[in-house]
Amino acid sequence: MVLQPRKFKYKSRQKLRRVDRTLRLKRDLKFGQVCLMLTRPLLINSKKMFRLKLFLKKAARKTDKTQRKVWVNTFPHIPLTKKTVGSRMGKGKGKLSIWFNKLSTGTILIELKNLRKGRATYFLKQAQNKLKSKSKIMFTSSCRESVKLFLGRSSVSYHAIW
Repeated sequence: MVLQPRKFKYKSRQKLRRVDRTLRLKRDLKFGQVCLMLTRPLLINSKKMFRLKLFLKKAARKTDKTQRKVWVNTFPHIPLTKKTVGSRMGKGKGKLSIWFNKLSTGTILIELKNLRKGRATYFLKQAQNKLKSKSKIMFTSSCRESVKLFLGRSSVSYHAIW
């Protein structure tokens, strides 16, 4: 497996598959200037996350000259087990198949720094196509304003329920 935690206690853990659908507006950009914010909840597995990280390395190739940086603000920490196809019932839960992560609405998934606006939007649109959830590209100056437009309200409450 590509991305997985170094140490874990139990590989067969309950998942609680309900995903939080509330929009958290307090989440601002921590590191970069451009970000990809999720507008729908998403379950992302380790394989898809690893491919996304490899793709985003292209965005930060000239790091020595331009100080370009990329942050992916998630890591797979929930194990998923599967029984083999055609096996009979019983005899345990199954082998560990993949690791995944649950991301709620309003989560900033990717942040980019020191990229031109056009190049950043190009890479983030490509990343949007690779994800199966809807997302939105936001910039630092328009971060609060775009969240207000996204909700369709003039006064923004910090825990708006979908």
